[in-house]
Amino acid sequence: MQRVSGGGQAALTELWQQRWPSCPPVGYKLRDPYRDVWVRFHSLPESKRYAEDESEYTVVLECYNTVLGELFADEDAYVITPLWTTETEVPSVQPAAGNWQSLLVEDDPAP
Repeated sequence: MQRVSGGGQAALTELWQQRWPSCPPVGYKLRDPYRDVWVRFHSLPESKRYAEDESEYTVVLECYNTVLGELFADEDAYVITPLWTTETEVPSVQPAAGNWQSLLVEDDPAP
Protein backbone atom coordinates (compact mmCIF):
# COMPACT_ATOMS: atom_id res chain seq x y z
CA MET A 1 0.00 0.00 0.00
CA GLN A 2 1.36 3.38 -0.96
CA ARG A 3 1.23 5.95 1.81
CA VAL A 4 0.50 9.62 1.30
CA SER A 5 1.90 12.01 3.89
CA GLY A 6 0.43 15.47 4.13
CA GLY A 7 -0.95 17.46 1.24
CA GLY A 8 -4.57 16.43 1.75
CA GLN A 9 -6.64 16.76 -1.40
CA ALA A 10 -3.70 17.32 -3.76
CA ALA A 11 -1.90 14.25 -2.40
CA LEU A 12 -5.02 12.12 -2.80
CA THR A 13 -5.48 13.35 -6.38
CA GLU A 14 -1.86 12.53 -7.19
CA LEU A 15 -2.16 9.08 -5.63
CA TRP A 16 -5.37 8.38 -7.58
CA GLN A 17 -3.73 9.42 -10.86
CA GLN A 18 -0.72 7.18 -10.15
CA ARG A 19 -2.85 4.15 -9.29
CA TRP A 20 -5.85 4.54 -11.61
CA PRO A 21 -4.77 6.78 -14.53
CA SER A 22 -7.42 5.47 -16.93
CA CYS A 23 -10.39 6.30 -14.75
CA PRO A 24 -12.00 9.07 -12.71
CA PRO A 25 -12.94 8.21 -9.09
CA VAL A 26 -16.34 6.74 -10.00
CA GLY A 27 -16.83 3.19 -8.73
CA TYR A 28 -18.66 1.59 -11.62
CA LYS A 29 -16.20 3.13 -14.11
CA LEU A 30 -13.33 1.18 -12.52
CA ARG A 31 -14.95 -2.13 -13.50
CA ASP A 32 -13.84 -2.23 -17.15
CA PRO A 33 -10.32 -0.73 -17.26
CA TYR A 34 -9.29 -2.44 -13.98
CA ARG A 35 -11.27 -5.69 -14.24
CA ASP A 36 -8.33 -7.67 -12.79
CA VAL A 37 -8.56 -5.87 -9.42
CA TRP A 38 -12.14 -4.57 -9.34
CA VAL A 39 -14.39 -6.12 -6.71
CA ARG A 40 -17.84 -5.39 -5.38
CA PHE A 41 -18.98 -6.44 -1.93
CA HIS A 42 -22.66 -7.07 -1.34
CA SER A 43 -23.59 -5.94 2.14
CA LEU A 44 -27.23 -6.97 2.32
CA PRO A 45 -28.87 -10.37 1.73
CA GLU A 46 -29.81 -11.31 -1.85
CA SER A 47 -27.58 -8.54 -3.24
CA LYS A 48 -30.04 -5.89 -2.09
CA ARG A 49 -28.46 -2.54 -2.92
CA TYR A 50 -29.95 -0.06 -0.45
CA ALA A 51 -30.76 -0.24 3.24
CA GLU A 52 -34.36 0.64 4.06
CA ASP A 53 -34.33 0.78 7.87
CA GLU A 54 -31.97 1.16 10.83
CA SER A 55 -31.37 -2.58 11.20
CA GLU A 56 -30.25 -2.81 7.57
CA TYR A 57 -28.01 0.25 7.98
CA THR A 58 -26.43 -1.53 10.97
CA VAL A 59 -25.75 -4.61 8.82
CA VAL A 60 -24.17 -2.45 6.10
CA LEU A 61 -21.95 -0.60 8.58
CA GLU A 62 -20.79 -3.86 10.19
CA CYS A 63 -19.94 -5.30 6.76
CA TYR A 64 -18.01 -2.18 5.71
CA ASN A 65 -16.10 -2.11 8.99
CA THR A 66 -15.21 -5.80 8.62
CA VAL A 67 -13.95 -5.40 5.05
CA LEU A 68 -11.96 -2.24 5.86
CA GLY A 69 -10.53 -3.86 8.99
CA GLU A 70 -9.35 -6.91 7.03
CA LEU A 71 -7.93 -4.97 4.10
CA PHE A 72 -6.27 -2.13 6.00
CA ALA A 73 -5.49 -3.46 9.49
CA ASP A 74 -2.95 -1.14 11.11
CA GLU A 75 -2.61 0.87 7.88
CA ASP A 76 -3.74 4.31 6.84
CA ALA A 77 -6.49 4.26 4.23
CA TYR A 78 -8.56 6.74 2.30
CA VAL A 79 -12.25 5.95 2.21
CA ILE A 80 -14.13 7.66 -0.59
CA THR A 81 -17.86 7.97 -0.18
CA PRO A 82 -19.86 9.23 -3.14
CA LEU A 83 -22.67 11.69 -2.70
CA TRP A 84 -25.06 11.90 -5.64
CA THR A 85 -26.91 15.18 -5.94
CA THR A 86 -28.56 17.45 -8.46
CA GLU A 87 -27.56 20.52 -6.44
CA THR A 88 -24.63 22.76 -7.31
CA GLU A 89 -23.62 23.08 -3.65
CA VAL A 90 -22.38 19.80 -2.23
CA PRO A 91 -23.17 19.38 1.47
CA SER A 92 -20.47 17.63 3.49
CA VAL A 93 -21.64 14.58 5.41
CA GLN A 94 -18.58 14.90 7.63
CA PRO A 95 -17.37 18.52 7.52
CA ALA A 96 -13.93 17.71 8.92
CA ALA A 97 -13.32 15.34 6.02
CA GLY A 98 -14.08 17.92 3.35
CA ASN A 99 -15.01 17.55 -0.30
CA TRP A 100 -12.27 15.98 -2.40
CA GLN A 101 -13.78 16.27 -5.88
CA SER A 102 -17.02 17.08 -7.62
CA LEU A 103 -17.69 15.32 -10.89
CA LEU A 104 -20.48 15.64 -13.40
CA VAL A 105 -21.54 12.12 -14.29
CA GLU A 106 -24.23 11.91 -16.91
CA ASP A 107 -23.91 8.28 -17.95
CA ASP A 108 -24.65 6.50 -14.67
CA PRO A 109 -26.20 3.13 -15.61
CA ALA A 110 -28.25 3.11 -12.40
CA PRO A 111 -29.06 6.73 -11.50
